[in-house]
Order: sequence, then C-alpha cells, then structure tokens
Amino acid sequence: MSKKQKVDPRVLRSRQLLRDALVELIHEQGYEKITVQDITNRATLNRATFYLHYRDKLDLLCQSSDEILQDLKESITASFGGKSDFNFQSDQPHQNFIHLFEQISLNAKLYKVFLTEKNMPHFTSRMMEVLITFISGGINEMQPDDQLLTVPREIAVRYYAAAFLGVIVWWLEKDMPYTPKYMATQLMRLAIKGPYIHDPFVH
Repeated sequence: MSKKQKVDPRVLRSRQLLRDALVELIHEQGYEKITVQDITNRATLNRATFYLHYRDKLDLLCQSSDEILQDLKESITASFGGKSDFNFQSDQPHQNFIHLFEQISLNAKLYKVFLTEKNMPHFTSRMMEVLITFISGGINEMQPDDQLLTVPREIAVRYYAAAFLGVIVWWLEKDMPYTPKYMATQLMRLAIKGPYIHDPFVH
C-alpha cells in the first residue's frame, strides 16, 4: 500500500488546496510577494491548518515540487521493454512517452507555473534530472553500444533532455493544443528519425 493510500482524505484535500493556492498566487504575483496568509486565504483554510503540514511557504513549494516530480518519475520508470517487445521503428509512441505527457497534462497548471515563472530554477533543474534519466534509459535500450553512437552518450542524452524540456514548456505555454499521445508520437519520431521525411542531402 502506498503512502498516499494511507493518508487521511481530508489531509490530502487540505494539501491539494494549499498547493493549488500557491500555484495560482505565484502566477498572479510572483513567489517573492506572496505570504502564508495569502495562501491560506486563497485556499479558504486557516493558518493553523497550514502549519500542520508545512513550516513555511518554501516548505510548501519544495514539498509540492517533490510530490509532483515523484509522480512523474513513477509514471515513466517502467522498462522500455526491449526491442523484442517494442518496435522503435513502428512510428507509434512507447507507453512511457505517452505517460510522460499524460502526467504533465494532469498537473498542467503547476508545471506551467513552475517551469515558466521567474525565480523557479530549482524546479527546472529537477525536471531536467528526471528527463535525463528517462532519455538515458531509452537510448540505452535502443543502442547499448557506445561505439555505434555518432556522439558521446552523455552529449546525446543532454541534447534530447534539453530539447524535450523546451517542447514541453512550449506545449504548456500554448495551453496544450495537442493531445499527450500526439506529442509523444512527435517527440519519439524526432528522437529516432529526425525532422526529415527524406534525407535532404541525398539527391
């Protein structure tokens, strides 16, 4: 049984209200300007309830970040399955790619604020760590032999992680105009085949 299943539903509701209030207020005012009183007023909870769960607004921010990124990691940590189980040339997205975008869409408002607002670099760097682990697993599954890669593995992993993060931020800023499955399909296609239908250097 997971920790979440053991927690009193009223506690989960209070924590969710406080997290939602934090996200809304950061978007409206910026993190530096908001107070615990602002957060509790927006959440329609009293200060005593806030301090039952968090030390201060920084603790709320850090715990919210930890929880949301842990959920993301858990949704994409399943094995990539191996080439015998999944055809990477099929042009169909792997379930892990779909899960990545589905999990972000479930908490789109938080991701959008935490990834795009000023003075929130901690979350962005943590998100990059999750993506680096995710992409490293995928590349290792597709090609474990370093001698068969065109660039050093660590460069490829960070290149794709930065590209994925940029696309995710764009998707959120545009209010998610495409479905998680569509986004997963496009990113997987780019990662495996590149952007060209035909090799532009072959005539």
